[in-house]
Amino acid sequence: MVLVCVLVVAAVLIGGVARIGSRSGPFRASVNRSFGAQAAVLVDLSNATGASLRRLMGAMPDQDRRTLQVEMDDVTAQAGDQAARAAVLASNGSVEGRFATVFADRAHSADEVRSAIDGLLGLRPLPVAGAPVATATGAAPTLLSSTEATDRIAAAGRLLVQADRSYQVVRSSLADMAGHARLPTSRWITSPSTWQIGALATQVDLVAASTTLAATPQLGLSVVQITPPAVPSPTGVVTPGVSVLSPTQTVVLNVVLSNDGTADESHASVTFTLARLPTGATATARRVASVLAARSVSLAPVTFAVKPGNSYQLTVAITAPAGQTVAAGTTFSEGLQISPGT
Repeated sequence: MVLVCVLVVAAVLIGGVARIGSRSGPFRASVNRSFGAQAAVLVDLSNATGASLRRLMGAMPDQDRRTLQVEMDDVTAQAGDQAARAAVLASNGSVEGRFATVFADRAHSADEVRSAIDGLLGLRPLPVAGAPVATATGAAPTLLSSTEATDRIAAAGRLLVQADRSYQVVRSSLADMAGHARLPTSRWITSPSTWQIGALATQVDLVAASTTLAATPQLGLSVVQITPPAVPSPTGVVTPGVSVLSPTQTVVLNVVLSNDGTADESHASVTFTLARLPTGATATARRVASVLAARSVSLAPVTFAVKPGNSYQLTVAITAPAGQTVAAGTTFSEGLQISPGT
């Protein structure tokens, strides 16, 4: 009797397991197909990003610094966004987790390539739209030699090759699972020889020697504001290059220094000189600031003591960095006539 009961219970359990299995099969197939549909969208985006990286690697020596930085930042941002979206899918199972790892490795490799080129050329990522504006005194990029940059790019290439292989395993595994979901093919490294150390060393040397990628310094005075501001001449006669100020005992100067070049300037120097006329007695001040390429910075105000009824010659001059050949906009000169007090 006991044996009969045991057999009955076992039969019930086995039947229940069989029913669960038969019911979970369609569910698992549906889950896999859903993942495959979402993953396929990311794969197509990733393929486009990989193609962009390959084009960039080939065209890099002929780019200008600004365009190169923009394109490297775009590739890195795209890969990072795709990795984040793949990570969201990773909670569903082991295949999904391996899929997310592929995208994370690709994003890391893209960032390593950008960091290597930034270090080689002294570039830095551009500000992200909508993000807080980085200060002009931000940390300078870590400079790399051609050999160091080559080694880092080669390491990124090896990781990309590994990611391509892992993706193929994921693609095959998913096709064999319930639902037989199909993912597009995806390879970021289509020509492994171009990512070998010898080929990369040649390409990096071309980048380092490129005239279009060379740093070009170009500092300029974009704003020189004098306080108090100029007032109409009491005689009605306007003298070019001379500003008449209201009676005051101090003149405050606010200057905006712009870097229109392609290189960061960590020690941009501006000298302020106020000479009393006709004696020539001179007061000077100096401001030093760090200003990033294609950015501007407001210098700390400069205050000079003056006397009503006297005339002065104001000069604001940038100490041009080595290699700057354009002098326009580097010097401001203005005569100041302080109106007599009442």
